[in-house]
Amino acid sequence: MKKTFQLLFFNGLVAMLCFSSCKDHSTTVDKELHALYSKEIIEPIWDSRAWSGPQSILIDGEKAESDNKMFIFSRWNVDSLYFFFKVEDNCLRAYQTEKDHPKLYLDDMVEVLIDTQNDKDSCWAADDIVYHINILGVKKDDRGSADCQTNPDWDGNGRITVQLFGSLNDTTDTDQGYLVTLALAWTELMIHPEPGLSMGINFANGDNNGKGRQLFDWVGAWPMRSPYAYGNLKLTK
Repeated sequence: MKKTFQLLFFNGLVAMLCFSSCKDHSTTVDKELHALYSKEIIEPIWDSRAWSGPQSILIDGEKAESDNKMFIFSRWNVDSLYFFFKVEDNCLRAYQTEKDHPKLYLDDMVEVLIDTQNDKDSCWAADDIVYHINILGVKKDDRGSADCQTNPDWDGNGRITVQLFGSLNDTTDTDQGYLVTLALAWTELMIHPEPGLSMGINFANGDNNGKGRQLFDWVGAWPMRSPYAYGNLKLTK
């Protein structure tokens, strides 16, 4: 990236100004999640210690005026990359059963956005993908393109499982929440996995609590398809 500087003198002191062209998005990233290698992948239960382990993250919905809390950790093996989500949600709501429905994002759902090349660009490029998964296990996904346009016709092959701890669309009781597992084959990500590999990553939670959708994410990216703002996912073994 081209950098431009100008020296200014004030009473014998030198000040060096860096113009906007110096902006290096990658230096602003301070969030990292480690995906641990595991030959055999076992889906966690609600009370698993993994949700509070050192390789997990917690995203709180307080700033979005949501009561939700989302816990996430990741694993990998030679075949796939796995994300595990636990969302504490006292009212489970979802209505969309059609894949890629334009209003699926309004349901209770989790979202993962991946910059597979970790180039920290502002372009939603062909190496960038996103999955929205509602609590019915229905997905809305897309991939970027060479001209930085979203390609909604792209259809990912992520393997999804969802477990509900409560009653769906029943506002007369109090629910615990839900678990979501997403497994992405390395062939879909077009990556050869190895320890030390790093990808750009962001996670979001959509909460439908009857007051309109409340959305919150890990890094505070806006718009969401802004790879330069993402944290890092690092493969470890």
